[in-house]
Amino acid sequence: MKQLVLAAALLAAPLAARADVGLRLGVEANVATHDDAGTHWISDNWPFAGNVMLSYWTPGSFLSFDLELAEQFYLSAPAGASSRIGTVFRPGVRISPPLLPIYIRGALPINVETASGERELLDARLGVGFNIPLLLFKVYLEADADFPLTSKTTGTGSNISAFNRQAFFVGGGLDFRF
Repeated sequence: MKQLVLAAALLAAPLAARADVGLRLGVEANVATHDDAGTHWISDNWPFAGNVMLSYWTPGSFLSFDLELAEQFYLSAPAGASSRIGTVFRPGVRISPPLLPIYIRGALPINVETASGERELLDARLGVGFNIPLLLFKVYLEADADFPLTSKTTGTGSNISAFNRQAFFVGGGLDFRF
């Protein structure tokens, strides 16, 4: 009987210790954007964003369902433009292989509102990240690429589509699991 109780405890311990809910706080930088006008680099206007993400991890912590909110802004706004870019809501998933500190991520960023109204509504985001586990949280570093899924003609006459506009981001922050 003691062996059966010990075996049950050994099997139940990893499931009891798993984290089901996560909170991620971070910043990201738009390092490059390519559109009709050419390629724009981070040093052109210093576009950054603050991010907050809530996650639900499935048993085994292999797959998470994420809801992320980002507020984007310029540190050095273009002439005549607001320093605020807009708000983005990103539902998505992360796949994290067991025992490896890496993950892949997919999301559908929805541009909720923009300061200028010159953005597409929906994007596809693909990313890869690296976790550095510490005692109470993880530090994460992530690289992402956004591609528009909806088209839009802007007020300047350029057309936004997946074939003529891409954005590349690098981000990092703290990942807590409860």
